[in-house]
Amino acid sequence: MSFFIRILLLIALAIAFMMTTGCESMKFKNVAKTSATTAVTYVVAGPIPAIASLATSITVDEVLPKEPEIKDIKTKTQAVAHVATSWGMNALYAFIAFLLITNVLTPLLTKKWGYNEAKNKYRRKDD
Repeated sequence: MSFFIRILLLIALAIAFMMTTGCESMKFKNVAKTSATTAVTYVVAGPIPAIASLATSITVDEVLPKEPEIKDIKTKTQAVAHVATSWGMNALYAFIAFLLITNVLTPLLTKKWGYNEAKNKYRRKDD
């Protein structure tokens, strides 16, 4: 089975599993997030961690309360807490992006360059 078909089957499994769990998991934002994290986990670690990631994402979507909207904020303390939470989440996303770039993307891009440098280092020079 090709890699692309496996990813599509895994996403279909994620959507089917979310349909059986409830409404909160079926919102577009949550479906996109869960599908993406499950697919990336499958690619990086394999099927068992991907299933664990899928179950964790759905559990978080169903158990955690909704974020308060701006119109629900009534006091200055709530406003400060909302701003601090949003900044904290942005910092977390930036850190995750940094980790992905430095630990996944950069090694993939530089692997070929390093191979060529090592190959050229030990190549015979016919002078």
